[in-house]
Amino acid sequence: MKSLVSKVCLSLRACFIISTPLVSFGVLASEAVTEQAAITQNNNQYPASFFAQYQPQNAMDMIQQLPGFSFDGGNNARGFGGNAGNVLIDGARPTSKSGGLWGALQRIPAAQVKHIEILRGGVSAGEASGQTIVANVIKHAGVTSGTWALKFRQSPTGTIKPNIEAAMTTNIGLWNASFDIDLGEGPNARTAKITEYDRNDAIVEQANEVQSQLGQFAFSNTQFDREFERGKLTLNGRVGTDTWSSNLNRDIFDQADLDDTWQLAERNVFKTAEVGVDWVESLGQWKWHSLGIFQVEERAYRNSSDYSESDLLASQSNYSQKKLQKEFILRNTYGYEGTDKLKPEFGIEFANNRLDAQLDYKEDGVEQVLDNANVTVEELRGELFASFIYAYSEALSLEGGLTAEFSQIKVSGENAKKQSFDFLKPRVAANYQLSSDLSLSLEAQHTVGQLNFNDFAASSSAEDGRDVGGNSDLVPEQVSQITATMDWSFSEKGSVKFDVYHHWHDDVLEEIVLPSGGAGVGNAGDSTMWGFNTNINLPIDSLLENGLIEINYNYRDTKFFDSIIGRNRNTSYYLPKNLRVKFRQDLTEQKFAWGGEYFNHFIDTAYHVDELTTYEGNDRVRFFIETTYIEGIKVQLEVAHANTGEFTRTRTFFDEDRSGAYDGKQVSERTHKPNYKLSIWGTF
Repeated sequence: MKSLVSKVCLSLRACFIISTPLVSFGVLASEAVTEQAAITQNNNQYPASFFAQYQPQNAMDMIQQLPGFSFDGGNNARGFGGNAGNVLIDGARPTSKSGGLWGALQRIPAAQVKHIEILRGGVSAGEASGQTIVANVIKHAGVTSGTWALKFRQSPTGTIKPNIEAAMTTNIGLWNASFDIDLGEGPNARTAKITEYDRNDAIVEQANEVQSQLGQFAFSNTQFDREFERGKLTLNGRVGTDTWSSNLNRDIFDQADLDDTWQLAERNVFKTAEVGVDWVESLGQWKWHSLGIFQVEERAYRNSSDYSESDLLASQSNYSQKKLQKEFILRNTYGYEGTDKLKPEFGIEFANNRLDAQLDYKEDGVEQVLDNANVTVEELRGELFASFIYAYSEALSLEGGLTAEFSQIKVSGENAKKQSFDFLKPRVAANYQLSSDLSLSLEAQHTVGQLNFNDFAASSSAEDGRDVGGNSDLVPEQVSQITATMDWSFSEKGSVKFDVYHHWHDDVLEEIVLPSGGAGVGNAGDSTMWGFNTNINLPIDSLLENGLIEINYNYRDTKFFDSIIGRNRNTSYYLPKNLRVKFRQDLTEQKFAWGGEYFNHFIDTAYHVDELTTYEGNDRVRFFIETTYIEGIKVQLEVAHANTGEFTRTRTFFDEDRSGAYDGKQVSERTHKPNYKLSIWGTF
């Protein structure tokens, strides 16, 4: 096997080997040459010079160009321990939460990156627990550098909106400091033709719809860290706001004559703030890590709609909802960092979360009654955990752990409820290096999902005219899963990653009939899912010099017993298949690059109590060209929906619920015209 793999690798290398220019991004040229030699046969380490041809502005740009590496930013669920991504910075996980791993990497200028190493078979028991392949960004110490970007987006209506980004890393006394700001506007627009059918599929009415949207945002992040005699202290801060507004106008025709008009205005204001304190101290061969985070988010959403018949106001609705969510996390871990084969870690995490939701909803001045319209949800949760990594041999490593979770969720309001939960969450994984280029891993684990607090509160979709009640009786969804992964690197840029999995879901969250008779999210039963993911990076130098094709294909098959219709069906919101193909060619001598991206046709399905909704999109393409002709400046022109995005949304209605008789449908044919974006990046 090893001999066969080696022969194939050598053959492919002979076809696809390319030369990498030596650009240091602020590092001495001699150091860059030394690091270039550090790229080993199994592609475990990539110096800054490897990424030079792409003119990266920050560490995230570099991560996106790692051969065969699929970025996982983790998630933003409540708590900290279960949200780890697959990228570390100087061997440690970023401690900010709301900004995410993506934001932390964007704040690191490319000039500050020394190299990126790929770690297989586990890293440490806690920093990236659950990730078998991890990228570790190693930075230069004491480097002052920064990046800036100007972006201009043109919406399909022709309006142009700017976006300004800037990030800087420097030293202030004994402190390492980083700052960034991201502010601007994001326009969007679409048109649609809407057709209503009755239960005999005869056309009842048609409408032409125009919708324009505008997002206005401003976010800023700050981080200070310094070494003390006993350890390292890191302070994080984040503030930001995002205002989204939408104006929709629908002209409704009956027998080809303008009859009715419906107008909808929406506005959503989001504000967030976060502070974090992180302390790491080495105690001999052990490391103590203490973390505290406080985060607050405020959302204020409102909409108003007017329905007119022959220019006379026939009906009017007004909807307003405010949500205030707070989270406090305290986490302590104690892990071994010595040279022994077994590296354990022990820890405890405490979290307190609270959501206050208030709703005011009137139709023609009449108050509308929804389940849990005004509600407070509070959760206290604690976790005790122990994890380990065991290097059985140079080729085989084992990792795993056990987490005990204890929580209490209290709902205050019209449907008051208090529930207590306790779960055990085991995990075990094995990684085996068949050769320097080929590894296999097998993982089994049991996870417990976190309830979305928004499902406890009522909500309404103004565009669809659908009201959803809140549910106080929700319990977390549990998933038992097993995953097998193959990771093969066949050249400097060529790679294949394939994983296949099977999941068993308990207490699946779907829309159900609430005790009051209304619809809302609830625990609908159990389901199974199996599937596979494929990621291929294919150099095509034999056809186009320095060309690279990236193919991502995901397939999943789900089975869920639907008690409403009495038979099995797919689970809501899981795409059965998804294909994405990216192409890029870098002409380094000409300082020019071009490429594109293809998204395949898709159909997404959601099962409501009395409605089946499908959302279908056409094959779509995106193109870009970029140049680095001016030293230190990168300019890119991007065209999204280059072939016009066509999306069809079909709402199929039934009497009472989906077990009832067919009651017609609404077909909305939406069009997104090409969207242009001009981006200019620079360094300072």
